[in-house]
Amino acid sequence: LSSGINAEYGESTECRKLFHVIILGCLTFILFNNFLMAVLILLLLVVKSESEPIGYQSSKPEGVSILSDFPDAKTFFKQYVVPAKPVIFKGAAKKFPAFSKWTDSYIQSLPQSKDYSVFLEEGKKENRGDGSQRVSFYTFLNIYKSQDVYCVNEIPPFMREDVPVPRSIACPFLVDQLMIDNVMWFSSGGTKSVWHNDGFENINCLFRGEKTFILADRAETLDRAHIDVRDGSYSTVDVDNVDLKKYPGLGEIQFYKADMEAGDCLYVPFLWFHHVSSVGSNLAANIWWRTYRTEMKCEDQDLPDLTIADLKFMGADDSKFPLADRVHLALYADDYMYNHNHSTPDVFLHAVGQVLDETPGYEHVSDEIILWLFSKLDGNRNGILEYEEIDRILFDLPVLLATEHSLLGMAQGWLDHSIRYLYQTVYDLIS
Repeated sequence: LSSGINAEYGESTECRKLFHVIILGCLTFILFNNFLMAVLILLLLVVKSESEPIGYQSSKPEGVSILSDFPDAKTFFKQYVVPAKPVIFKGAAKKFPAFSKWTDSYIQSLPQSKDYSVFLEEGKKENRGDGSQRVSFYTFLNIYKSQDVYCVNEIPPFMREDVPVPRSIACPFLVDQLMIDNVMWFSSGGTKSVWHNDGFENINCLFRGEKTFILADRAETLDRAHIDVRDGSYSTVDVDNVDLKKYPGLGEIQFYKADMEAGDCLYVPFLWFHHVSSVGSNLAANIWWRTYRTEMKCEDQDLPDLTIADLKFMGADDSKFPLADRVHLALYADDYMYNHNHSTPDVFLHAVGQVLDETPGYEHVSDEIILWLFSKLDGNRNGILEYEEIDRILFDLPVLLATEHSLLGMAQGWLDHSIRYLYQTVYDLIS
């Protein structure tokens, strides 16, 4: 019957809901032979269908892949990062010192907890318009169980040695160049985040309590996710009571669900939409890093034993990134690039042009120069930029130097046509 309805009317969420409610009402009448009971159940079902939390609008959310531990970097990137597939590492964090050590009493026993301040967020149901304040970590631990507050803060420096770097992301280049930030999430449970996405790759590890992530693939749902606050990449939708008349696209999304228990870690791909809720006393930490799709060439036996304390983080404010990093991020975040896994000259021109227009000294770089840069990055000369070619922007020093110097010089008219030609010829010989 469902297949017939879909064939006749399409896969309309409202049509499916109405169909299912009618069928259930008829079954109730047949089973109980009571018209009033059937009507009552129909009304209850209709009310329920209009007040579902996010993730249950179109169909039951699908589960995500589960592994028993962190894989090596090569496997992780090939099977999960490049194809952008979330995965749970079941019990992987139970081996972290933080899992057994980070009790409230232990943290308060640390002398630094009385002097170190953390951000206290008011209202466990996130509203990004609400304010935050700073209190000592020690004070937070005294009040968080009895007040409607939670903590979002970087992991205190005196606790970072308790969190190892997962071997899946411990390659030297990644830890030296691509680390963005670390965050500690601490509450008594009952927190609910807004529906949002982050411009970074993410591994979140849970040390106590339970968490549920509702996720959606950005490539499949971008025009239906209703991210209506662009500055912050989040939606104003009520995650407890989704209004499909106001946010109809959410009724057409395939959602995914990741249920985490204490000791689990979860990989959330770059730009995937997600909503997070917590149950019970809850303590988690995550690492954000810059997206990077070139195959990681490092072996486990060559990796040092690193903790969060060993890492240097760029910070999450991308406006402060170096020019090359901002160009790299803009290309990966572009809609066409995200959906097709490559960049064309037109896409490159648009994305890079926007970054340069916002960069002092580069505002007047011509389209000709940007397309020249495209041709230099297009190593196989196939007219598109693939992952490895875009990633060169970050680590190929000769390309970076040539890019920045040539753009700046040409933008300011320092080089005439003949010098440009000579520069390009010399550069080609060196390359």
